Amino acid sequence: IHPLKDVEGMNPASIGNIVYSDMAMAPCTAAASVELIRETGLSLRGLEVVMIGHSEIVGKPAAFLLMAEGATVTVCHHMTRSVAMHSRRADVVIVAVGIPQFIKADMVKPGAAVIDIGINQVTHADGSVSIVGDVDTAAVLEVASWITPVPGGVGPVTVGILLRNAMRAHQRQVAAGWI
Repeated sequence: IHPLKDVEGMNPASIGNIVYSDMAMAPCTAAASVELIRETGLSLRGLEVVMIGHSEIVGKPAAFLLMAEGATVTVCHHMTRSVAMHSRRADVVIVAVGIPQFIKADMVKPGAAVIDIGINQVTHADGSVSIVGDVDTAAVLEVASWITPVPGGVGPVTVGILLRNAMRAHQRQVAAGWI
């Protein structure tokens, strides 16, 4: 998909533009996580953020978006030796690893904000199925000041960013003389 039509922000050129602080067509979920942090009222400048997960569609773009806003970002991944050591010092923890309830209360600094991007289907002993995030929400609520629910947290904001990107794509296409 041509970068001027890339409303999902997934074209390598769109992702590369983030490195140069062009956020107009950022990947939707990564941009949604940044918007949610803004909604906490925290200033992004100087904010200690730990991004747990380093995928090309969420983790890496979110880290670049946050760094462009002045945040200090640590990215943890499957080879990180002690994720908890990093996450316990963060003002904000963003989690996108695909492991149900991976983040426990002892992994979060008291008062931190937590953005849970995970969507995991879990089958319980009785055969019932539920959707849970990458954060043990019930336990983490005891220490965090702010946490996104799963489902219903990052997902709806991601859709909003997609719509915003569609408007921006249209504006860019008009400016380029395509429309």
